[in-house]
Amino acid sequence: MKKYKEKKRSCLTEKRRPEKRYGHPAATITGTFRGTGKGFAFLTPDGGGDDIFIPATALGSALNGDIVKADIYVVGGRTEARVKKVIRQTTVYVVGTYAMTDKGAATIVPDDPKVCRQFIVESIADNCRKPKAGDKVAGLPLERDGDTLYGEITEIISGEPGEDILAVARTYGLSEDFPPDVVAAVRDVPTTVVYDKNARSEVSREDFRGDTIVTVDAPDAKDLDDAICVKRRGNNEYVLYVHIADVSHYVKERSPIDREALKRGTSVYFPGTVYPMLPRELSNGICSLNPGVDRFTLSCVMNIDRRGRMSASRIVRGVIRTVRRMDYDTVAAIVEGDEKARSENADVCEMLDAAKELADILHEVRLRRGSIEFDIPEPKITLDENGVCVDVERYIHKVSHMMIEEFMLAANETVAETFDGLKVPFVYRVHEAPPPEKQQAFVEYLGTLGIKFDGTEPRDYAELLESVKGTPNEGAVSRTALRAMAKAKYMTKDIGHFGLALKHYCHFTSPIRRYPDLQIHRIITEFIAKSARSTRNGRGMKRYEAIAEEAAARSSAREQIALMAERRADDIKKAEYMSAHTGEQFDGVISSVTRWGAFVELPNCVEGLIRTENMGASAAFDETRRIIICDGVLWNIGKPVRVVCESVENGKVNFLPVIDGKPVEQAEKHHTAPSGKTTSPRTSSKGKRSYR
Repeated sequence: MKKYKEKKRSCLTEKRRPEKRYGHPAATITGTFRGTGKGFAFLTPDGGGDDIFIPATALGSALNGDIVKADIYVVGGRTEARVKKVIRQTTVYVVGTYAMTDKGAATIVPDDPKVCRQFIVESIADNCRKPKAGDKVAGLPLERDGDTLYGEITEIISGEPGEDILAVARTYGLSEDFPPDVVAAVRDVPTTVVYDKNARSEVSREDFRGDTIVTVDAPDAKDLDDAICVKRRGNNEYVLYVHIADVSHYVKERSPIDREALKRGTSVYFPGTVYPMLPRELSNGICSLNPGVDRFTLSCVMNIDRRGRMSASRIVRGVIRTVRRMDYDTVAAIVEGDEKARSENADVCEMLDAAKELADILHEVRLRRGSIEFDIPEPKITLDENGVCVDVERYIHKVSHMMIEEFMLAANETVAETFDGLKVPFVYRVHEAPPPEKQQAFVEYLGTLGIKFDGTEPRDYAELLESVKGTPNEGAVSRTALRAMAKAKYMTKDIGHFGLALKHYCHFTSPIRRYPDLQIHRIITEFIAKSARSTRNGRGMKRYEAIAEEAAARSSAREQIALMAERRADDIKKAEYMSAHTGEQFDGVISSVTRWGAFVELPNCVEGLIRTENMGASAAFDETRRIIICDGVLWNIGKPVRVVCESVENGKVNFLPVIDGKPVEQAEKHHTAPSGKTTSPRTSSKGKRSYR
């Protein structure tokens, strides 16, 4: 990359700083910077509440999606924010179309106008060819002058396979390739497991290779990091074995592979591809619990009675050999009595029947405890051989999903409780109670529906959601309750998990695709080794305090970036699908209401916007009740509506309301071409990402 020539421009925010206008701030808060593409922006506070206006002279160096610290002022009776500091940057590159201005300046016209007003190209990376007008490119911002960015073109995206998803990846700074030192380090990792438990040189491991152990994953999954086995012990007890890939055996602390894994934080799953945390030679190879071959594990063994009470548990290093790789559909068919499925998988039926019995017990215990169950639909995106989205449907969760989820939750809780008791530095998955502001807003919203709610405990929320099941308010209450929740994150302090109603929780079960799991595997392994050599358990573990803090902070940040990238990619493919259905009518339900309009979700999980101006001239937004009122008609969350797909715009779907069988005339046209294509089938992650 060419060395960037420093310029002596002053930021417009510095030139126009109106100190006398602002005076002393009323408060300083953190939140998410939301660009508009119109010169001004909004701040979404972390603690909830209304968005706060940010004038064009107070944007600082923030870009759309950045986490910022801002001073809050009251100016002329209106609350305004002034960006003070960018805490975390999420938009690493600007992706858009290469063009020339009338004055001959090279620019990038951003795909998302909210990112910045314009991007002036001042250099091209050494390894990048010169772009042509109309090329899709990625630009690296190097300097900001007000709402204009100056920087360097780093990559030509046009013509690359899956350019639409590639554009999303570059926007969030994601790369599918690994640095040379990582590639070199992978060559030194063995590709097979050779284990002789009698050899003096071998680390002590418990041998589970004679057990009936299976993996259960989506059919297209390649990174198999967990396997299960359940045994009945007498008439009153089960033994649950959760075997997790021992990734830390191969990824050593502070090695090039480890440093890159920490940098990435998590694997990112897009329709058609995955950007892995670990090189595929590891994630799909030696670390993956592939069938019929020996694999090293960290295993959590739990003795659980028929009332769901755990009488004993242990965490050990193990070696396993799975007897079968199974998918969710097949496991569901087996435990639901499908004769063909049982005949074809006779060797695992008894074990899976025991697993189903235990999972039902654990699930019932969890619900009685007050664990909150959000029934939020997830999309299943189908691509053709050319990577074009040809179908979007609601993903069906089966009994097999419930079984694996319950077993992973049990293992995660057991590991967290064990190491909290040992007072060893650790990384926990925590979820705090809803912030007071969001809690109060939720209570007030329920009041507008005629629902009285003053609960503060997980059980209260769980009972509320159960009480509205099957009613017209079910969708509205469920979605609004989810938005009221705090975001789960990683911490070194074990403060519990509100949504799961647990005092102890961590992420232990996915070290191939999540860095916190990998880091605590390393801590667990060292603790086991030290405990075997000394009666002073945990001696010498203090050095992990700083390591765990870094892993928790970095992983929390990377998780949010991955979520934003995945949602954006899903939206692009959904829009691609809907671009073939413009002019068609659909039945849907209003999923959220903002000042800009009402978002409508179709049964297949596609979401689109009915703009406020297309509801009627008198349409007005009521912030307190979160509704739009127009000519006596209420547009509220949960309201069934019929819409027509009017257009697709930059990966977003625009709907028009249908009244008396006819679309309402649009006040303003918003047409654009559909997004591009991807070139491979969807690769799904293990389970859904959520507050858990």
